[in-house]
Amino acid sequence: MDGSLKFPQLKKGEIGIQVGYDMSSAITSDLFTMNRNVGSTGKVIGIDPDPFNHEVASKIITKKLLNIDLIQKGTYSKKENAQFLFGKKSSWNQLGIVPIDSTVVFSGEEISVELDTLDNIIKTQNIDLQKIGHINLTINGSEYDTLLGMDNVLSQAKNLSLTIIAGRHDQSGTIQGKKDYEVILPLLQSYGFKTNFKRINELFWWGFIVKTVINRKWIYNQPNFGVIMAGKGTKTPKWFQSFS
Repeated sequence: MDGSLKFPQLKKGEIGIQVGYDMSSAITSDLFTMNRNVGSTGKVIGIDPDPFNHEVASKIITKKLLNIDLIQKGTYSKKENAQFLFGKKSSWNQLGIVPIDSTVVFSGEEISVELDTLDNIIKTQNIDLQKIGHINLTINGSEYDTLLGMDNVLSQAKNLSLTIIAGRHDQSGTIQGKKDYEVILPLLQSYGFKTNFKRINELFWWGFIVKTVINRKWIYNQPNFGVIMAGKGTKTPKWFQSFS
């Protein structure tokens, strides 16, 4: 159900790309949600610079013989190195060159990591752009810079859907003084994508199922981040599309 609501356009035999994956709760990782959608005839590419995430995911992939390839890098608008800040939780990790999320707690540990553009990574991996069904960006403030390094993907892929975390309420959700989604939406539209931005609590899963059935009231007592849903060609956003 989660895969149908979260990545409804990603079909069997296609390629799903997950940029940023949190393995602190491995069973719910987007890597494996995507893997269920594409099936044995498709492929998932997971990209993350965190050695912990990479190690945990690698063990699961090897044990279960999953068709998932992992790349231990960060994504950005150009190729360079940067400091990688470890959060107290894996989902709080962040690159030091983007506005820092003031709502999370960092461990004080950091390492130097390699950054590359998604265009370069896809080219190096010999991935057919027309087989990519969905790209999910969940990278704690690096989403816009990663999109700037995706010109080939965004312009050449004919049928592609995207989900992009945006709308954080602190400085990490801004781009040159503007709300990040106010900059990202017109960028995607310039490539021919149909776009939609919603706060998490406005979506079908969180807004209806979680609130009324599971009754997780805590998410409604604080500011919620959001998600940009975008698509072009046959991959336009679905009315029921959600994010969990």
